[in-house]
Amino acid sequence: MAELIKVNNISKSFGDNTVLKNLDLTILKGEVIAIIGSSGSGKSTLVRCMAGLENTENGEILLKDKIIQNVKSTNGLIGMVFQNFNLFPHYTVLENLTKPCQTVKKMNSKDAKEKAMNLLKKVHLQDKFNQYPSTLSGGQKQRVAIARALSMDPEIIIFDEPTSSLDPELAHEVFETISTLAHEGQTMVIVTHQINAIRHFATRVLFLNKGQIEEEGTPKYIFEECTNPKLKKFLQIVDYVDLD
Repeated sequence: MAELIKVNNISKSFGDNTVLKNLDLTILKGEVIAIIGSSGSGKSTLVRCMAGLENTENGEILLKDKIIQNVKSTNGLIGMVFQNFNLFPHYTVLENLTKPCQTVKKMNSKDAKEKAMNLLKKVHLQDKFNQYPSTLSGGQKQRVAIARALSMDPEIIIFDEPTSSLDPELAHEVFETISTLAHEGQTMVIVTHQINAIRHFATRVLFLNKGQIEEEGTPKYIFEECTNPKLKKFLQIVDYVDLD
């Protein structure tokens, strides 16, 4: 598989707090990477750096052999889905997809609308095209956000805690959509605490601890075989929260 992203020895601090420390990571085309770890382990900071939303203090991040310096330098090849949806409230669902297509991709109105409707069908929201975000459930808003990310034809989509603000039923809707994309071969990086959801479609799981990759491997290895006490303790806490 071709190499999409190469993270070389990056570090990141906020004041005296070192969030990432000499971290290395390679992401191949077609991989679905889940990033887990306790709050403050550096998960969100890592993906924000990969998306060009945060600068690193040393090292470099390469996207198809070109250095990522900021969002513009990703050339639309990285799509980002945030936990708070970030939809435009004054646009309809359809306009939330067509406006970026027209302004960024320079598509005409007809082609942008056709593309948007096809993507809304993919996330099972074609009947909501003329509604405004305020009328949608949280799960529906997040699926619109996923469709909007897809409208830019990204090589890789990054999800930063996409279901943390949703109840379990709505979270399930979102992960069904992500699972479908995984089976279609979409390269993705997912920061999440939803262990039971990602174990079925992630190709690799990274366990971050204190700004470094403490463990990585297949879901089977991470969730069933690894004996690292820090990982085992984290998984026990997550399982407790999920059961509660």
